[in-house]
Amino acid sequence: MNGYKIWTPYGWQPFDKVVKKGVKKTLKITLNNGHTLCCTPDHMIYESLFHAKKACEYKIGDTIFTEVNNLPIVKIEDCGEQEVFDILEVGGHNVFYANDVLVHNCEFIGQSNSLIDTNIIRQLLLDLENVSYKFVVDGDIRFYKDLEPWKKYIIGVDTSMGVDGDFAAIQVFSFPDMVQIAEWQSDKLNQNLQVEKVKSLTDWMYAEIKEKGNPHPEIYWTMENNGSGEGFICALREKGDTHYIKRGTIITEKGNKRIGFTTTRSTKPAACSQLKILIETNKIKINSRMLAVQLSNFSAKSAISYSANGEGHDDLVMATIMVIMAYLQEKNRLDLNMEIINYQTLDKETKMETIESMPFIFDMR
Repeated sequence: MNGYKIWTPYGWQPFDKVVKKGVKKTLKITLNNGHTLCCTPDHMIYESLFHAKKACEYKIGDTIFTEVNNLPIVKIEDCGEQEVFDILEVGGHNVFYANDVLVHNCEFIGQSNSLIDTNIIRQLLLDLENVSYKFVVDGDIRFYKDLEPWKKYIIGVDTSMGVDGDFAAIQVFSFPDMVQIAEWQSDKLNQNLQVEKVKSLTDWMYAEIKEKGNPHPEIYWTMENNGSGEGFICALREKGDTHYIKRGTIITEKGNKRIGFTTTRSTKPAACSQLKILIETNKIKINSRMLAVQLSNFSAKSAISYSANGEGHDDLVMATIMVIMAYLQEKNRLDLNMEIINYQTLDKETKMETIESMPFIFDMR
């Protein structure tokens, strides 16, 4: 990072650099407050905080998300060919305000050391451009799908210290179809409130499933117990331990005295590898564009580190990895049938050979 920062919906964020992109065709979009934005036709511009589309897809009268509110377009002009620039590796989620308009950086996508294949990530982001959540639970938990009474659900939690810029996240997936059902992310709740958020979610899901006809909902949850997970566990213990979240069944790593899972040099690569396999073989359904953005930025930071690139975030990815780790351990006992490789059951020689063949290295912190 260069020491400079740019204004984003997540506050001032660092960025890597400004680069020339050559001479390209450009458009000038004028809003009703007189502000203008010059960009290439394929530049992503947000119509809401969570949804963006290409500049060339907008028309007069459409509204664009700005720092103030949504403002209508009053004029779109062809500005001919001009030399254009782009800002790379913006912290947070690679979104930033340009002339008060929220725009998205596309150039960071497709680094050669990304976890997920470049072309698959690009297609996923395109597929999710216009996907929206269906409803919200407890104020800010976004649900993309309705709950089905006879499905099983696993909730993955990535905790945080609850300060600005340090995000906690929750992912909910259904099984055995491996569909992302819901997502939550915030840097405004302390660990005590993060515990309450998990309880609110499981309580609501349990009541909803029972109302739909299943008298015995199967809701499981787990968390990463490293680092900030210690504080989450302490907050949970003060409320009555796992009995406090009584509508969800905790999944804990076998042989671990603490609840949840510890990411280690053997467990984290297995889960990340499974996530890669699931996405690249189309055996997992992701419905969140924010998760897809983080996946596109999940790449090697150094020869021994594999996480969010630059100063971006990977909380949504890590919450998903918690779901994968729980699945790997419990899929037979809970009958979560999916035909994917189970690295935990491979013999040592086969496991090492498989992992070493992967074109990436993981951070085991």
